[in-house]
Amino acid sequence: MGLTGFATLLESCGSAYQVIKTSSSTTANVLSIPLSAFTELVKMIVIRDDKLSEDLLLVKNLKGFKALILSCTHENSPLYATDSRIICNAHGAQFDFNGQVLKEPALYPLDEYKTEIINNNINIYLNKKYESTI
Repeated sequence: MGLTGFATLLESCGSAYQVIKTSSSTTANVLSIPLSAFTELVKMIVIRDDKLSEDLLLVKNLKGFKALILSCTHENSPLYATDSRIICNAHGAQFDFNGQVLKEPALYPLDEYKTEIINNNINIYLNKKYESTI
């Protein structure tokens, strides 16, 4: 896995989110993000990888980290994060930062990948997807 660059994603509400562009190893199926990317002020990072069809939102919470797939469970439309929730512009569905539905038409929580902290890195296992269920 190679970290190829950093960028900032500006949202319509004026908030800025860090975007980390990665290039995952074909054989390893693991993205590795440095823990140092998170600070007291940075609780969410958008992950963009050439191997993935959609971005991920890596969220720091009290239990560790969640790697949420930014694809709406209603009709697979792209999602974006605001300071308070994750939103689908296509049909208005909304999710919290645990991936749970806040507003329909989506009925299922967001899918996510398993994460683990190893050697000061947050590993995201692309072969260990937790699919949404009711």
